[in-house]
Amino acid sequence: MLIGKDFERIEFSVFGVDLLEPNAFIGDSLILIVALFLASRTRKQDINIDFFKNWNYFYLFFGICMFLGGVGHLMFNYWGFYGKYFPWYLGIVSIFFLEKAMISLISSKLRILLLRISVIKLVAALILETIIFYYMDMTLDHSIGVRIPATNSAIGFIFSLGVLGNKFKKEIDKSFIYMVYSVFILLPSAIFLGLKINFHPWFDKNDFSHLSLIIAMFLFYRAIKSYGHNIANQSI
Repeated sequence: MLIGKDFERIEFSVFGVDLLEPNAFIGDSLILIVALFLASRTRKQDINIDFFKNWNYFYLFFGICMFLGGVGHLMFNYWGFYGKYFPWYLGIVSIFFLEKAMISLISSKLRILLLRISVIKLVAALILETIIFYYMDMTLDHSIGVRIPATNSAIGFIFSLGVLGNKFKKEIDKSFIYMVYSVFILLPSAIFLGLKINFHPWFDKNDFSHLSLIIAMFLFYRAIKSYGHNIANQSI
């Protein structure tokens, strides 16, 4: 176990191609599979309703983002940090759809204000990330590039899932408590990443984060499914 620093990257070759971090690629691929599965389940709800439509977009964008991030890890010897840029952008966009989904359930002028704030946050995060790409040397500290997406995700998760999830649990459907639970599932992941807590070369801080995200995605869907049943029962 290592704390405060990372294990040496796992290296291997396939047909003469020198690859890195297969564990990251495997974890990100599992997230894609789970995301596509949950997106297909979400589409069984009324996709014309903004809540379900945006959750579907979230799962799709997030799954693709994570998979491409895994490919970026795998091909780092050839692509360097350029292989991480697009996944980081997609990560920022995916959180925007999660925020839109949750905000869509607010039936007041506050909804319009929160949507505007969400759009401003999206644009600001994309611009700041672009500035970092152009002006910062990530070879000195590669964590610089992930700070904006990580901060953007933390704000989106805590407000949308924690604050709004707790609000909707009381006002709409008690199953929204699972959104709140997901925040507590993801918090240890942030600690592991921030402190660089690594159990094993084949299960490091990123792998722990992948496991947390998979559990959280199922918790998201638990609330989505229950809310869908609630709407269906009201229309009978």
